[in-house]
Amino acid sequence: MPVNYISPVERIYFDSLTLDPVNYQVINNYGFEGACAILRIVNESDANIVISYDGVTDHDYVQDYSHMTLNFQLNSQGNGNVSLIKKWSHVYVRGASVPKIGGYIYLTGYYQPII
Repeated sequence: MPVNYISPVERIYFDSLTLDPVNYQVINNYGFEGACAILRIVNESDANIVISYDGVTDHDYVQDYSHMTLNFQLNSQGNGNVSLIKKWSHVYVRGASVPKIGGYIYLTGYYQPII
């Protein structure tokens, strides 16, 4: 049964110096522990990055030293509907530019636990 609060997923970080400019690399190896309502990608590196949610297709772009927040619930259609990213989903990243200094890419999220 869902509860009336959200819980954070454990923050994951990825070293931008290991970015591949061609092939996607998974950020969250084990996927999300719950269906996330909010997803945040923080790019604290000097590399621009491309994000994929299937490991093949370019879906999002995050510039160096910036962030992207996705509030899936804001995209739900109709009253009482829910919009979430699926439990166990993976997020993939590749470099859109080559980092010179480096830095980390952080992935955080929030989900509604089921008890």
